[in-house]
Amino acid sequence: MKWIFFIISLFIHKCVPEIRVTETKDIAYQIAGIFERESTTEQYAFNESVHHGHVRGFRLAPAILKPDRTDSYSVWKELCSDSEMRPIAVVGPQNPITDGIVRDQCARSHIPHIQATWQPLDPDLELDEEITEEPVFKKISINFYPDSNEVSLAYAKLLKYYKWESFSALYEDDLGLLRIQKILAEHTEKHPVNLRKLDPNTDNRHVFKDLKQYQESRFLIDCHADNILKYMDEARELKMVNHYQHYILVNMNAYTVADKLTEFQSNITWLSITEYDKLNSGQHDLAQRVGKWINSNSQSPFVTKYNIESLIMDDISNHVLTALQKIDADNFEEPKNSICEEDAEPWEFGIQLQEAILNTTTTGVTGIINFDEMGRRTNYKLHVNEIYLSERQTIGTWESPNGAKIIEDRPTTDSITNLQTSKHFIVISRRAKPYFYDKQTCEEDATDCEEEDADPKYEGFSVDLVKEIFRILREEKYNYTYSFFHDEDKSYGKYNSLTKKWDGLIGDLLDKKADLAVCDLTITEERKKVVDFSVPFMSLGISILFTKEKEEPPGTFSFLNPYTFDVWMHTATAYCVVSIVLFVCARISPADWENPQPCDKDPEELENIWNFKNCAWLTMGSIMTQGCDILPKGLGTRWICAMWWFFAMIVCQTYIAQLSASMTSARADEPINSVEDLAKQNKILYGAIDGGSTLEFFRSSKDKMYQKMYQNIIAHPGVLVNSNEEGEKRVLNSKNKYAFFMESSTIEYKQKRNCDLEKVGGQLDSKDYGIAMPANSPFRSPINRAILRLKELTILEEIKTKWWNRKYGAITCPSDTDKSDVEGDLEMENLIGAFLVLIVGLIFGILITAAEFLNEIRNIVVREQVTHKEAIVKELKASLNFFQLRKPVLRNPSRAPSVAISDKSEEREKKRAELIENFLEFEKEMP
Repeated sequence: MKWIFFIISLFIHKCVPEIRVTETKDIAYQIAGIFERESTTEQYAFNESVHHGHVRGFRLAPAILKPDRTDSYSVWKELCSDSEMRPIAVVGPQNPITDGIVRDQCARSHIPHIQATWQPLDPDLELDEEITEEPVFKKISINFYPDSNEVSLAYAKLLKYYKWESFSALYEDDLGLLRIQKILAEHTEKHPVNLRKLDPNTDNRHVFKDLKQYQESRFLIDCHADNILKYMDEARELKMVNHYQHYILVNMNAYTVADKLTEFQSNITWLSITEYDKLNSGQHDLAQRVGKWINSNSQSPFVTKYNIESLIMDDISNHVLTALQKIDADNFEEPKNSICEEDAEPWEFGIQLQEAILNTTTTGVTGIINFDEMGRRTNYKLHVNEIYLSERQTIGTWESPNGAKIIEDRPTTDSITNLQTSKHFIVISRRAKPYFYDKQTCEEDATDCEEEDADPKYEGFSVDLVKEIFRILREEKYNYTYSFFHDEDKSYGKYNSLTKKWDGLIGDLLDKKADLAVCDLTITEERKKVVDFSVPFMSLGISILFTKEKEEPPGTFSFLNPYTFDVWMHTATAYCVVSIVLFVCARISPADWENPQPCDKDPEELENIWNFKNCAWLTMGSIMTQGCDILPKGLGTRWICAMWWFFAMIVCQTYIAQLSASMTSARADEPINSVEDLAKQNKILYGAIDGGSTLEFFRSSKDKMYQKMYQNIIAHPGVLVNSNEEGEKRVLNSKNKYAFFMESSTIEYKQKRNCDLEKVGGQLDSKDYGIAMPANSPFRSPINRAILRLKELTILEEIKTKWWNRKYGAITCPSDTDKSDVEGDLEMENLIGAFLVLIVGLIFGILITAAEFLNEIRNIVVREQVTHKEAIVKELKASLNFFQLRKPVLRNPSRAPSVAISDKSEEREKKRAELIENFLEFEKEMP
């Protein structure tokens, strides 16, 4: 029996295979984490992440330290309390105040120090070691959190992306103030910023109420993530959370309350190093693990509920393990001494591990993890998260290092656009034709009156523009309605430096009393700082409104204008004097006494033809450049004539030249043709609307001429007016002594209603009218699309033509120039005086001739003893017989010749006989 049992035992031993169990263990290295007692989530995240992380042959063991207090000594004491602890790296603490003493202790022991929170720039971190071939241990903290300076730069670029220039900054502690200061230093120092401190333990509504009085709509808030909702609720109670407010949160953990922030109907933006959509996914790598990061048995929350400091713990664990793989495990040992042991040699592998961590690149929850030689995170991305119309989206990124700008990457879906499809808009305007005015009703019997139907109370270009915009929006399925509100006439709006508030239309938009301001409101940089503008609906420029240079109608005797009255009088006096002198000299000069009978060589008497009538005729013909048929023969009289001709030549030539100039330029004053002409003179005053964009153009211009004109305007404040209508009246009443700077489109409107007005010169600048709306308005994009659509359909041009050329008494002004007119020619008005003188002269000549005729009739009647009728009839018959060159002497046939006549006839006959006898004797004496 024993042998049988032995054989069976031997058989089992040979047939059953031998089973060996070999246990292999990963090499574990300790990593210490220092946390404040209230940072339980970070502790659990660190513990779980360190336990979870392992790679080929390596794993980490966590050692958690929780100091009793947060001062530097307590932290250092806690670090040195466990003499058995041999960490290869130390994480924390997450307090910038106590961070330095841990870093210094780690540097003495050559233990890499790791951080996972925001840290201000520490000048002690600057490397001062000399460059050597052998690697040395760097006195730095390897921070997995983005560098503080780069985060400030990223937020500054975000402000620039949103074009923030005027805003308020709020903070709740000294570190928050430090971050705000860094952002503002990177952004700009030119723009005004309201700085306020928030108290997380008390009510802050008084702070928001104060900011509301300053019409603020943009807020930069630095606070703890747990207090974000508290501050937003306080702002909402004061009605400061709506579509027109924009809040930028300087906190990378703002994503933890993103689902709650979407309940606030306001624009909210923050930066994050994590991608929210990935974190919010149930398939994220941490989704199944984060449940262990809380001390609760409830359902595991989403990864988005954990702050960035907790998520970085997983990145630290994976990165350190990856760095360990680069080290030769056979020659790597953990520290032999305690981290605080006195007189102990530094850890010999600390330099090697620090270099491995710095030179290792991994990808974790926070993206690409890479460091520079100072231990600062580099080559990472910050994601721009924006809540717009109650929906959160990632709209862009900022890339390290020193990203130049925000790289926009907005989603192309229309989900946001369709969120706000129903709203009632309050539209405000400024009462001024043709943009906005009280509606004019037509009488029942008026046939040529067309009543507007765009609005029950108002009419104008702005009313029609708003009507067409909302028609386009309704075609795009927007259920938008609107109504105009006008309680009083207001200015466009200007900033009061004393009250620090805007008034007018801009002030109403900032006070959220209206949604749109539609009028002739110019888009300026100063206004764009506080409100948003649509795309321009009208382009224009500054021009000069002036009265037309009226051409003075030439006077009846305008041909006398070349010479003054004194010159004419002196010329007439010279004419009389020369005529008298010539008459006297001609009587005295022997050469001007001639033989009346050339055949009589020894005349009894000489004849002188130069009576005063002939002398006056000669001088008159000379000055009229017509000459004369008789001329003097004496040397003296010829010299007198020569001097008179010289004088007459000068007088005539200068008269003709002056007459040509005076008749072709009949303007009352020197014309103003450009702004340069206006700036050079000092007779014509010029002004603009007080507080308007036109005056601002002159104030901000760098041109010396415009600066001089601005100083001139400011020196005479009376030239400033409150409206375009007031400026127009002043131009018309000033009689060419006042010019008004106005937008060219308004000048065109004024010219269509008053032909006495004109636009002088070209445009001084180029500007645009746009629809103003509160800053951050979500309705800007659909309104822009509607305006562009109206431009494409030429509806905007049709509306302008309607209100400029047909409404409100538009007239057609006569053309300033005649198409058949040739430059420089003279009109009938210029020569009417000459024609009048000619006509008067002709009438005067006829009267003189008639007087001579009547005088001759009187002589005939006396001489011939005939009746007046008989003498007149016979003389007229003989004189008006145009075919006869001779007429008979009127004789009375019934009366004998008188004795006087007989004696004279006998004497003539006797002289005739003597002449004939003398002529015959002369003939006989001839050989």
